[in-house]
Amino acid sequence: MQRDGWFQWFAYLHRTWFGQIHGHSQFFPFHRRFVHEWERVGRQYNGAFAQPYWDEMRDYRTPASSQVLTSNWVGGNGQGANFCVQNGLQAGWTMTYPNSHCFSRNFRNNGNPTSWYSPEYISSFVQTSANMAAFRPGIEFSLHGIVHLDIGGEMSQPTSPNDWIFMLHHANLDRLWWQWQNNGHMWAMDGPNADGSPISIDSSISYFNEPIRSVMQLGYGNMCFQYASNPIRRRDLDTTAESRLINKLPQDMLTKWFPDMAKEMVGAPPPPMLPQLAAGKSIPYPGTLSDAWIQMHGYKAADVRKVEATARSFVDDMKKAGYTSN
Repeated sequence: MQRDGWFQWFAYLHRTWFGQIHGHSQFFPFHRRFVHEWERVGRQYNGAFAQPYWDEMRDYRTPASSQVLTSNWVGGNGQGANFCVQNGLQAGWTMTYPNSHCFSRNFRNNGNPTSWYSPEYISSFVQTSANMAAFRPGIEFSLHGIVHLDIGGEMSQPTSPNDWIFMLHHANLDRLWWQWQNNGHMWAMDGPNADGSPISIDSSISYFNEPIRSVMQLGYGNMCFQYASNPIRRRDLDTTAESRLINKLPQDMLTKWFPDMAKEMVGAPPPPMLPQLAAGKSIPYPGTLSDAWIQMHGYKAADVRKVEATARSFVDDMKKAGYTSN
């Protein structure tokens, strides 16, 4: 695919349509269709190809130590003055768009990115977002942005599909959208379109000129795929984490941050304590987006900082309740 120019092509498309696919409700439908198109092209080379996702929440405490970022997988940080990547899938590659350059990554914080967003916070957000107008910025301004920015290099540019991590990352974001859809929002599509008009499932997906309704339901039509995680479960938390939350959080805090779990516990006894509950650490504050990143996307800084403040408030409440996680 690299030899035939497909990395270049997808980087070109993403850069060209950049302003129309970020900062409003085109974000999720465009990227679902975009990643699916990448997978479709990949199957022309290998009929068994399936685009995997990277569950970044598993690595949120110390992202740079993720198994995904090793030589056996996509490789790690770049080296030298130009931060050229020397190991992993794309080691030593020369990228041709928008100009000829070595394939690069430049991890933030001197190669050791600060914490990302915990599975508890993302699970909470899936449960508390009432509509797309709330869900989209909450994900786009948090997990989406911090992974792009902290990986750096190709990933910090509008041409970010030059790095295969882009596809792993956006497949995961799409998986989270699918979880949210299965939490009572299957056909929810609201908020602003690229031109500021109200969006709907009948609006066209940027570039592809196909109705958004065509990508809304996985397993049907051209969206003939599913994710390994069970969307009906609605959460990425294991039994131990759920037990910790239910046993540690007072009812008002559980209702505030995990309303689905609070409803499920009405009239039910609390789950038994598990031996693992004695272990764990407090959830750290996630990193923040830079002013330059916000400006590049045309986001309103106040909207981004509001999302980040909500995430910090979540961490404060978890600490107040004495909650710890792995």
